[in-house]
Order: sequence, then C-alpha cells, then structure tokens
Amino acid sequence: MDLKRRDFLKTVGLTAAGSLLPGCTQASHKLIPYLLPDDEIIPGIANWYATVCQECEAGCGIIVRVMEGRAKKIEGNPTHPLNQGKLCAVGQASLQGLYNPDRIRGPLQRDGTRGEEKFRPIGWEEGLSRWVSALQKHPKGAVMVSRPVFGTLAHLFSEFMRGISGELHFYRPSDEVAVRAANRLSFGIESLPQYDLANATYLLSFGAPFVDRWLSPVHFGVAYGKMRQGRPGVRGQFVQVEPRLSLTGASADRWVPIRPGTEGLLAMGIGQAILKRGRGRLAKGDRSRFERLYAPFPVDRIEAQTEVPREDIIRLADEFSSAAAPLAIGGGIAAAQTNGTDTLMAINALNILSGNLNRPGGIRFFQPPRNLPFEEDPPSGEETLEKVRSRFDEGRRSVLMLYQANPLFTLPPSMRFGEVFKKADFIVSFSSFMDESTAMADLILPDHFFLENWSDHLQKGIISVPAVGLAQPVVMPLYDTRAVGDLVLSAARAEGMPKVDLPWKNFREMMQGRWRDLSNLQAFEDPFETTWIKRLQQGGWWGAPGDPLPVQKREPPASIAQARFEGDEKTFPFYFHPFPSLGLNDGAGANRPWLQELPDTVTTAVWGSWIEINPRTAERLGLRTGDMVRVISAFGQLEAPAVLFPGTRPDLISIPIGQGHSAYGRYAKGRGVNPLSILAPLVDQKSGALASGATRVRIERVGRPGNLVLIDQTAQGDKRNSGAARGEA
Repeated sequence: MDLKRRDFLKTVGLTAAGSLLPGCTQASHKLIPYLLPDDEIIPGIANWYATVCQECEAGCGIIVRVMEGRAKKIEGNPTHPLNQGKLCAVGQASLQGLYNPDRIRGPLQRDGTRGEEKFRPIGWEEGLSRWVSALQKHPKGAVMVSRPVFGTLAHLFSEFMRGISGELHFYRPSDEVAVRAANRLSFGIESLPQYDLANATYLLSFGAPFVDRWLSPVHFGVAYGKMRQGRPGVRGQFVQVEPRLSLTGASADRWVPIRPGTEGLLAMGIGQAILKRGRGRLAKGDRSRFERLYAPFPVDRIEAQTEVPREDIIRLADEFSSAAAPLAIGGGIAAAQTNGTDTLMAINALNILSGNLNRPGGIRFFQPPRNLPFEEDPPSGEETLEKVRSRFDEGRRSVLMLYQANPLFTLPPSMRFGEVFKKADFIVSFSSFMDESTAMADLILPDHFFLENWSDHLQKGIISVPAVGLAQPVVMPLYDTRAVGDLVLSAARAEGMPKVDLPWKNFREMMQGRWRDLSNLQAFEDPFETTWIKRLQQGGWWGAPGDPLPVQKREPPASIAQARFEGDEKTFPFYFHPFPSLGLNDGAGANRPWLQELPDTVTTAVWGSWIEINPRTAERLGLRTGDMVRVISAFGQLEAPAVLFPGTRPDLISIPIGQGHSAYGRYAKGRGVNPLSILAPLVDQKSGALASGATRVRIERVGRPGNLVLIDQTAQGDKRNSGAARGEA
C-alpha cells in the first residue's frame, strides 16, 4: 500500500476528474487517493482528492483541490448520493478551519489554576503518559463527551470506553434526538427515514428548517429544488408552520404564524378534519384509534390555542388530503418544546392518515445491507448530560474527556454542567481549538483537522441507498498534532491498562481492516488493494437502493401534552426563540471569518448578534432598528441591538445562536451574545432533549444605540423604520 501517486497513476490508469467537475480541464485536475506526499510537486498543477466533510453530522462527500501541497478549494462530490455535488457555505469554509491561526499546534499542559487559560507545551510521550496515568488512577471513572461521529472512529471510541468501564456520549445540540424518539414511538424504528421531498406534491412542514440547518440541509436543498422544478408540469406546493419566518419559511408558498408550543394541536386539528371529511387512507382497524385520539380536541379549542383560524385549518386539511403525494415533517422550534416528541408524533400521524408510508413522496424506511461492518450510534440528549453531572456530584465519575464537544457553550448554565468541570479530577480535550470547554482542561492533545485525517462516515437514513463515506488526508498535517484514533489505540496498548480488543497498530490500519470486511461482505470482484484504491478515488462506497423496510407499527400519540414554559406570563410576556445561525450553527463556525461575513438571509446582519422584534411590539416600546435592547429571563439577561422584523409574531423574541464566545479564538471571542445562556433547564421528557423554546422573557430599552452591522442599510432610514413600526413593511 506504500504506493506513490505517480506510480499509482501509471499502474491504475486513473481517469481525470474533469468530467465530474464543471469547468475543470483534464490536463490539470486528477481525482486521486492520498497515499504518500509527492516527491515531485509540479507548480501550477492541481490535484483533486475525494473525502468527507465533517463540519456537521450530515457527512457530505467533497472533493478538495490541492496545489503544491496546499488545499485551495472545496467542492461537493458529484458521485456522492447524499449531496450530489452540492455543498453549503459551512463546508466551503472548512479551509478556514484548516488554516486558522488559532489552531492548537501541539500538546499542552495546564500551567496554573484550572480555567486561567495558562498552558505550557509538552511532548507527545509526556502528554500520552499523563492521560493514561489519569485513567489508571481512576479506574471505571471516565466519561467521554464527543461530537457525533460515525463509522470506525465511533466503533473505536465505543470499544475503548467499554473496555475501561467508562461512559461515552455523542452530543451536539440538535432536534435529531426528538425526531428519532418520535419515529421510535410512532413506527418502532429509531433510525432516520428518507423524507422524500423530491417526489412530494404537497409539503406541510411544522417548523422544520430544512433549507437552513436540519439533519442534512444540502441534501434537502437538492430534493426541494426537484420538488419545485424537477418534474415537467408538476410543481409541489409548500406550507411552513412556524412562529418566526425562517429562510425555509420564506421559500414556502404560505406561512402560518402559529403560537409556539401548539404545533401538535394544529396537526391534531388537521387530522381530525381529514378524518371527518372521509379523506383518510387508513388501514383496517386504525380508524377507531384515530377517532379516539382526535375526539378530545374540538376545533374551537384548537383555533383558540394555536391562533390559527378555523378556515385555515380546514384549508390545510383539504389541501393535504387531496394531494397525490402529501408529506408532513416536523422539527426546529416545533421540536424545541417540552412536548416536542408528542408534537412530532402528531405530525407522523398525518403521514399515517394519508397512507404515505413507504410510498414515493412520503416517509420511507429502507432495509440496511446485511452484515454491514459499521454501527450507528444515536446522539444523546441534554437530559443524559444532566445525569452525567449527577454522577460527578456523587463521586462515581472523575475523569472527563472531550472530543470536539463544547458543553460549556452549548448547554445553558441553568443545567449546571459547569460543576462537572469543577469536580472532575482530570480533564483532557482532543479539540483543535481553545473553546470554552477546552480552556478548562488539564491536558490538551489536539487532533488533526479533518482534512489531515483518516476517517469514514456511515450514512444511514435520509437517502434510499446505503453509503459509507471514506475520508482521507488531503494535505500533510500542518502542526504537531496527532490523530485521535492513533492516540486511543496507543492508550489501549499502554502497560497497566485494561485489556481491550483493539489489536491494530494505528487507526488507518483499523479502518482498512473494517473496509476489508466490507469488501468481503459485499463480494467485490477486485482484490482488496484495488478495491481500497477505487473507494478512495470515489470517496466511499454506496450500494444499490435498499428494499422497503415494512412498518409494522403505526402508533399515533396517546395525547398531546400542553407545552410548559418557564416564567410567569405577566412578568415575562414574550416567548423566546434562540435559533441556529445559518453559518455559525451552534457556535462551531464562529471562528471562521467567511462565516462571520456571511449575511443572515433575512436581516442581512453580519459579525454579531441581534434581537428580532415585531414592528408593532417595537412601536409600543419606542424601539427602532439598531437600538440596544435588554432581554431578561428568570435565569439571566443579555443585551444586543434590535432588528425590526415583520416575519415574527408580536409575542415572540428571537436571537440567533452562534455568537457570545468567551474563548474560541480571535474571530469569535467577545463578539455578540449567547442566547443559550438565559434558557431554563426544561427538557422534553420523552426524548431527553433540551426544550430550548420553553423560556419566557421580557425586554427593556437600554437607551443607547447598538453596534449593528447590516449589509442592506436601506432598513436604517427613519421613514422605513416608522413604516415598519406601523406594520407597512
């Protein structure tokens, strides 16, 4: 396998990637696997390397343009079934993570009091020894909190933590936890299905921000384009139900500004109307169950609580039930409530009622390939991390390990996870950047950036074909970092550690072993060495479309619990909606200047935070765009400039997530505010996910202008502001 690229090209005769990449010439672009660095770099000649984007959990296939040993450009991999050659801005900005001047460049040891951010460089052998010694000193005392990873690395983490009797939790803020819980309860299948937007003729979305950031926004963007324009003579209709007009809502035919926390009630009202009008497509024996479900919810009550007029409920029911291929989906703010799982189950019930399970344009589950040597590890909710805190409180856990997870930023202080950092005897972080949580570590063993690393990514659900992306290094490591997989394998072999069945010398060898199993199980015709090279060239493996997985369980919710909100309505009259930023997401993108410069699609704001307020509310309070506003909850307060936004309910205050870092490098630190810092610690009991929409707030005028930067300055004029305040904009 130690084959040089020039020899590889001669022996395999690899074709140019120009046919895959628009505008690329065959003379200057080659799609090749990364095996050894070129000993003869030709100035001005570019090569393209297939790998996997790891900026979010979607795992899009990408191709990286490399010239003279430096990564220059990233594009989507046209052959990958998930993103089909497309890529979002976050993936494009990966280069600014690779070349970020604030990357941690080698192992560091705390030099001072924990939290002072004073560290000194140490050697790798000393760092590894300190980590292993801590694990040996505290047997069965380790907890690892990692961002969600898939494939071989997930298997390695699982086996290692099981071998040392520790806990492993994959965590990043997302509504995926609630979506999975609802699917398990509704259909008996916890994995994500394919939401077949491309073939739907009527899409009814309850808050799912699939154009913004939801599960796999690039994939859904491609599918949505096909739904609207990909079928001659057929243009799918789209209705978005949400209290704040998101980018997804702005792309819809109609927006329904519902009261927060009542999305499930509206779904019940729509289902009830469909059933009463005899338009349901239920299997035998299901009708009586649905009649019992809908009976306690008269339309008058639903109209009063949702603030959606009766005629609109009937209209939605008629449109949905008469469509050839209707599809209902839910997520975002609809899932961010204490009744989030119930709400998503009520939305699933609409799909059951319409008979669209495993039909084109509906919800489809597929049989996974037999004996696929990769597992899926579902993410944990915030309630799970609360239980971790209690075990540290009780002294049952004492070592905290962090892999690209930043709970001190992404968890509200009201959940008291900061106590783990105070009570842990030893904290080690494998992160590449000095974020808030890494700054509290005793030891930092920085991983390679993903463009310097080997990994693979299991893709299950969302698409109809099984796929495993194969990520390879596209450049040599820039700094004195090491692959976390190699570190874990070294720790497992250390003298005095519990015996763990991890016999590989390095992580690349472990990956190749699992891919050899895949090659044998899938009966590839070529020898493994040739197959491995082809998979590197392609960027992974994807099989034929799977057979439909029979859905035996079709369970509507027993009822819809009323959403709970923290804060008295008289004292805190506004609902609070912290929403993920398009570019910064949960804050992980805040250290990328390109993403800081990316304008919010609705407000055009950049490089900071803002508070969205309805113009009628602003007029009552004497506020104009740019005025500084204080938002207060029972758990804290923050200040940011106001933006008058007609696309929000008068009783809703919204702030984007992503800013407000106290660490994380020069581009993120001290910029904007973190709306998660004032949230109540309420969770959805059925999924364990944080109910980020369950906090009520009040607002105050601060009396000074804020530092608001808008790309579109037309909204700054007095006439425009006064018109907006009167509801004219």
